[in-house]
Amino acid sequence: MTSSFEEIIEKQFDYICKKVIENERKDYLRNLFRIAKHEENFSTVGDVVVNNFSISEKYSIDYHFFNIKGIKVGIENDSLAEALDQLPEKKRNIILLRYFLDMSDDEISKKMGVDRSTIYRNRKNGLTFIKKFMERRNK
Repeated sequence: MTSSFEEIIEKQFDYICKKVIENERKDYLRNLFRIAKHEENFSTVGDVVVNNFSISEKYSIDYHFFNIKGIKVGIENDSLAEALDQLPEKKRNIILLRYFLDMSDDEISKKMGVDRSTIYRNRKNGLTFIKKFMERRNK
Protein backbone atom coordinates (compact mmCIF):
# COMPACT_ATOMS: atom_id res chain seq x y z
CA MET A 1 0.00 0.00 0.00
CA THR A 2 1.17 3.45 -0.83
CA SER A 3 0.93 6.21 1.67
CA SER A 4 -1.11 9.32 1.05
CA PHE A 5 2.12 11.34 0.80
CA GLU A 6 3.36 9.14 -2.04
CA GLU A 7 -0.02 9.45 -3.79
CA ILE A 8 0.16 13.23 -3.55
CA ILE A 9 3.69 13.22 -5.04
CA GLU A 10 2.57 10.89 -7.87
CA LYS A 11 -0.42 13.12 -8.66
CA GLN A 12 1.77 16.23 -8.63
CA PHE A 13 4.30 14.55 -10.92
CA ASP A 14 1.50 13.36 -13.21
CA TYR A 15 0.06 16.90 -13.33
CA ILE A 16 3.47 18.44 -14.13
CA CYS A 17 4.16 15.90 -16.90
CA LYS A 18 0.75 16.54 -18.47
CA LYS A 19 1.32 20.31 -18.25
CA VAL A 20 4.76 20.03 -19.92
CA ILE A 21 3.36 17.87 -22.72
CA GLU A 22 0.45 20.29 -23.26
CA ASN A 23 2.82 23.28 -23.41
CA GLU A 24 5.09 21.47 -25.91
CA ARG A 25 2.04 20.72 -28.06
CA LYS A 26 1.01 24.40 -28.00
CA ASP A 27 4.55 25.53 -28.88
CA TYR A 28 4.67 23.05 -31.75
CA LEU A 29 1.33 24.21 -33.18
CA ARG A 30 2.31 27.87 -32.73
CA ASN A 31 5.57 27.21 -34.62
CA LEU A 32 3.71 25.42 -37.45
CA PHE A 33 1.29 28.35 -37.74
CA ARG A 34 4.18 30.86 -37.83
CA ILE A 35 5.94 28.89 -40.58
CA ALA A 36 2.72 28.48 -42.58
CA LYS A 37 2.21 32.27 -42.60
CA HIS A 38 5.52 32.72 -44.47
CA GLU A 39 5.24 29.80 -46.87
CA GLU A 40 3.99 30.07 -50.45
CA ASN A 41 3.14 27.41 -52.98
CA PHE A 42 5.43 27.11 -55.98
CA SER A 43 2.37 27.62 -58.17
CA THR A 44 1.89 31.16 -56.77
CA VAL A 45 5.55 32.15 -57.01
CA GLY A 46 6.89 33.59 -60.28
CA ASP A 47 9.27 31.71 -62.54
CA VAL A 48 12.11 34.08 -61.70
CA VAL A 49 12.05 33.02 -58.03
CA VAL A 50 11.67 29.32 -58.82
CA ASN A 51 14.57 29.46 -61.30
CA ASN A 52 16.83 30.79 -58.54
CA PHE A 53 16.50 27.38 -56.87
CA SER A 54 17.67 25.47 -59.91
CA ILE A 55 21.16 24.66 -61.06
CA SER A 56 22.14 24.34 -64.67
CA GLU A 57 25.49 23.09 -65.79
CA LYS A 58 27.32 24.68 -68.66
CA TYR A 59 29.68 22.70 -70.85
CA SER A 60 32.26 23.94 -73.31
CA ILE A 61 30.18 22.60 -76.21
CA ASP A 62 27.47 25.12 -75.22
CA TYR A 63 29.78 28.03 -76.10
CA HIS A 64 31.26 29.57 -79.24
CA PHE A 65 34.84 30.55 -78.49
CA PHE A 66 36.71 33.53 -79.89
CA ASN A 67 40.45 33.93 -79.45
CA ILE A 68 41.76 37.44 -78.76
CA LYS A 69 45.54 37.54 -78.58
CA GLY A 70 45.70 34.32 -76.55
CA ILE A 71 42.57 34.99 -74.46
CA LYS A 72 39.59 32.71 -75.05
CA VAL A 73 36.15 34.29 -74.75
CA GLY A 74 33.10 32.00 -74.72
CA ILE A 75 29.73 33.18 -76.04
CA GLU A 76 26.70 31.09 -75.11
CA ASN A 77 24.08 32.86 -77.24
CA ASP A 78 24.08 31.43 -80.79
CA SER A 79 22.68 34.58 -82.42
CA LEU A 80 25.23 36.82 -80.77
CA ALA A 81 28.05 34.43 -81.65
CA GLU A 82 26.92 34.41 -85.29
CA ALA A 83 26.72 38.22 -85.35
CA LEU A 84 30.20 38.51 -83.82
CA ASP A 85 31.50 36.02 -86.35
CA GLN A 86 30.23 38.28 -89.18
CA LEU A 87 32.17 41.30 -87.86
CA PRO A 88 35.69 42.09 -88.98
CA GLU A 89 38.22 40.72 -86.49
CA LYS A 90 39.26 44.16 -85.21
CA LYS A 91 35.70 45.23 -84.32
CA ARG A 92 34.88 41.82 -82.86
CA ASN A 93 37.95 41.93 -80.64
CA ILE A 94 37.08 45.42 -79.42
CA ILE A 95 33.54 44.37 -78.48
CA LEU A 96 34.70 41.18 -76.77
CA LEU A 97 37.38 43.01 -74.80
CA ARG A 98 34.97 45.74 -73.75
CA TYR A 99 31.85 43.76 -72.84
CA PHE A 100 33.15 40.33 -71.93
CA LEU A 101 36.49 41.19 -70.34
CA ASP A 102 35.39 44.57 -68.89
CA MET A 103 38.24 46.56 -70.37
CA SER A 104 37.96 50.32 -70.87
CA ASP A 105 38.57 52.02 -74.21
CA ASP A 106 41.96 53.22 -72.91
CA GLU A 107 43.01 49.69 -71.93
CA ILE A 108 41.86 48.31 -75.28
CA SER A 109 43.72 51.04 -77.21
CA LYS A 110 46.94 50.22 -75.33
CA LYS A 111 46.48 46.48 -75.88
CA MET A 112 45.74 46.85 -79.60
CA GLY A 113 48.13 49.73 -80.25
CA VAL A 114 45.58 52.08 -81.81
CA ASP A 115 44.07 55.45 -80.87
CA ARG A 116 41.25 55.53 -78.28
CA SER A 117 38.92 57.37 -80.67
CA THR A 118 39.39 54.54 -83.20
CA ILE A 119 38.41 52.03 -80.51
CA TYR A 120 35.30 54.08 -79.68
CA ARG A 121 34.27 54.40 -83.34
CA ASN A 122 34.83 50.70 -84.10
CA ARG A 123 32.94 49.68 -80.96
CA LYS A 124 29.92 51.86 -81.86
CA ASN A 125 29.91 50.62 -85.47
CA GLY A 126 30.20 47.02 -84.29
CA LEU A 127 27.32 47.40 -81.84
CA THR A 128 25.15 48.96 -84.55
CA PHE A 129 25.92 46.03 -86.85
CA ILE A 130 25.10 43.49 -84.10
CA LYS A 131 21.82 45.25 -83.31
CA LYS A 132 20.73 45.23 -86.97
CA PHE A 133 21.87 41.61 -87.39
CA MET A 134 19.86 40.49 -84.34
CA GLU A 135 16.78 42.43 -85.49
CA ARG A 136 16.94 40.80 -88.93
CA ARG A 137 17.44 37.36 -87.45
CA ASN A 138 14.54 37.69 -85.00
CA LYS A 139 12.01 38.75 -87.66
